[in-house]
Formats: sequence, structure tokens, C-alpha cells
Amino acid sequence: MALNFMATFRNRHFHSFLGNLVTAFFNVLSFALLVRVLSIPDFGEWVLFIATYNILDQIRTGLLQSGIIKFYAGVEMPTAKKVIGAAWYISLILTLSYVVLGALVYFVAYEKFNDTWHFFLQWIGIVTLLSLPWNFATWVLQAEHRFDNIVKIRLVQNGSFLVFLGVLYLAHALTIQSVLYAFAASMALASIYSLLAKWTGVRSLAFKTKEHGMELFRFGRLVVGSMVSSSLISYSDNLVIRTMMNPAAVAIYSIPQKFMEVIEIILRSFVATAQPTLSAAANRKDYAAVARAFCRYTGTVSILIIPFILGLIILTKPLIIILADKAYLGATDVVRIFLFSAILWPIDRFIGVTLDMINKPAVNLYKNILKLVLNVACDLLFVYFFNDIRSVAFSSLLNVVFAAAFGYYFIKKYLKVSIREICVYGWQECITLINKLRNKHYAAE
Repeated sequence: MALNFMATFRNRHFHSFLGNLVTAFFNVLSFALLVRVLSIPDFGEWVLFIATYNILDQIRTGLLQSGIIKFYAGVEMPTAKKVIGAAWYISLILTLSYVVLGALVYFVAYEKFNDTWHFFLQWIGIVTLLSLPWNFATWVLQAEHRFDNIVKIRLVQNGSFLVFLGVLYLAHALTIQSVLYAFAASMALASIYSLLAKWTGVRSLAFKTKEHGMELFRFGRLVVGSMVSSSLISYSDNLVIRTMMNPAAVAIYSIPQKFMEVIEIILRSFVATAQPTLSAAANRKDYAAVARAFCRYTGTVSILIIPFILGLIILTKPLIIILADKAYLGATDVVRIFLFSAILWPIDRFIGVTLDMINKPAVNLYKNILKLVLNVACDLLFVYFFNDIRSVAFSSLLNVVFAAAFGYYFIKKYLKVSIREICVYGWQECITLINKLRNKHYAAE
């Protein structure tokens, strides 16, 4: 009976959650170390660099991850090799273009950047190349539902980065340049580990076909547009703050993003496991099942995150001091605005995933482009009149409200869903989860 209880912790939902938890845990520790050692302006520059890297990485992820899940999972081995080979071919071309792009920006716009960004531009393409094998491995493993191995990869990458930072700190050599070296080394280590474990499927490159490459590209181009435009919302916040205010304000604004990791852990975990479920139902043309899955996941996550949101709102100030320092208490109101907006994150995120899986990625793309335009316009307007980072946070709140309303309007055109069903299915699923945990607990006793 104890084995039944332990089985609760050996399923794909728990492993998906654990993978995100590992990432968030080590990221918070790394963040807490850097925010205390680097000066506020230097930390602001590092935040902007990481945001730039994430944009490039998400272009690559958006173009290929969903396509691999859709076209690789459950197919015959010869077809699977062709899909993975084509995906490797596309990812290599894209990643090498990052290397070239970084070099071009460095030489063409040299005078537009300071010395720190001269250094960053030399490394941005190299870092994306070093991260490719382990990133690719996680896409393949997700398609195979092997979330336990994804946990191992993330443990190696995030854990090694923290260890490298710790060594640099003890050696009194922690600078913005050495932080980047540590970051690149952690990427390389995770990629070597993934290659040695034979999780990347890189040998399938020999089986690539033009047909499968075009299939992946056609599917992924709209998905990547949605992901990038969505990511650019946060990036545009940082860029407007740095341009119209100062790098120190960027550092302050980065604090809420770490708070939101708690919500993101739950949300990303359920999205990762929901995507194959929604895709399978859509491929069967069973849109009633798609609607039920959408309502169940959206409602469940919306209910689950409410206690976390309330707890974080109550404990905002002490948590900021623990995470960073009293110097960052100016982020208190910004954090609470973000937490309030997070109530609508599940419905926005699952609408996007569901639209992609029912082959309506264009609608999701239009939604995110409109969000980006609205966000930039509001950022510029609010900062111009108020010159306060709280106004940027309020702009993000308006964006989430718009996205949820826009997405809900369109999802109802394709699926029979309602707010009432989201609440009912979500509550029923939460009760089911609680009962399962109780029964397993009693069985273990």
C-alpha cells in the first residue's frame, strides 16, 4: 500500500512539476546571490541580457517544440527519425544565424552600445549554441512523456550555474563578465550530459527530409510568433524602463518576476502535461473532449494558485528582504499588482495552448501581437506621464485583462465552453485530487 502512495510521486504530472520546481529553486538562489553581489546598475544590465537570450531561445523553442510533440509522439520509428532529423537541421540553421547576427550587431552598431554590451554581443550567439543540445533533449523527452529525465537535465544546468557562482563568490571574482562565463559553462555541461545520455536524437540528422522540415516550419512559424510576441511584452517593459528611466529601475522591476515564478511553476507544469492531452483529442476530432480538458485544466489551475497568490500578497515585504535586500522594497506595490493580475494567467495561457492544438495558432498570434502593441503603447504613455515603475506594472495588468477577454471570445467560437463549466470542472478536479491523496494516505497507514 505504501507503494500506491509513492506512485503519486512517480507520474508525469509530478515529474513535470518537479522539473519546474528545480529550475525555479536554483534560479531563485542564483538570483538572490547576484542581486546582493552585483551593483544595481550591473544587475539591471544582466537582467536585460538574460531577457535578450530568452527571446532568442523562445524563438527556437516555439518553432520546434510543439511541432516535435505533434509530429513525433506515437509515430513509427522511421517517421520519428525523419521528424527529429528535420528538427535538428532547422535548429542548427537558426542557432548559427544567431551567432552571425550577434557578430553583425557588434560591428555595425558598435557605437550604440556600452562596454558591457560589447562583451554580451560577442557571447549571445555562442550561449545559444551551447544550450542547443540540452534544450533539444527536453523537447524530445517531453514528446516521449519522460519528464523524469528532464528533471535531471535541469538539475545539471541550473545546479552547476549556482555552484559556479558560489565558487566565483568565494574567490571574490564575481563580476558581470564572470557571471556570463559561468552561465555559458552551465549550458555546455548540461548539453554534454544530454549528448552522453543519448537523449538528443542528434544522429537522426542523417534522416532529415525536406517534407518533414517544411511540415515543422509551417506549424511552428505561427507558434513562434505567438511565443515571441508574448515574451516581448516583458522585454518591452524592461527596455522602456531602462530607456526612459535607468538600469537601476530595471533591477527593481525584476523582483516581481521572481515572485511570479511560484505561479509559473504550477502553470508550466500543467501546461506541459495538458498539451499532449489536448493534441490527442484534437487529432481525433473529439472537440467535446478538447472542451472538457480545457475547462478542467483552466479551472483546476485557477483554483490551485489562489492560496499562493494570497500568501505572497500578505508576505510580500519580508519575502523581498529575504530574496534581495531592503533596498528593493520599492518593488512592493509592483509585486502586488503582478500577483493580482496572475488570477487571469491560467485562462490566458490555456486558451493559447488550446488554440494551437486545434490548429488555430493564427488567432493566438493575433492576440499576442495586440497584447504587445497595447503594452508598448501603455508603457510609453504611463512612464511619460508618471515616471513610475508601478505604472508599467499596471500596464501589464491591463494586458492580461484584455488577453483573457479577447481569447475567451474566440475560444467560444470553436468550442462549447463557459466560465461556469471552467469553475465546475476545476472544482470537481480539485476535489478528486484531494480525495486521491487522502485515500493513498490512509492506504499507506
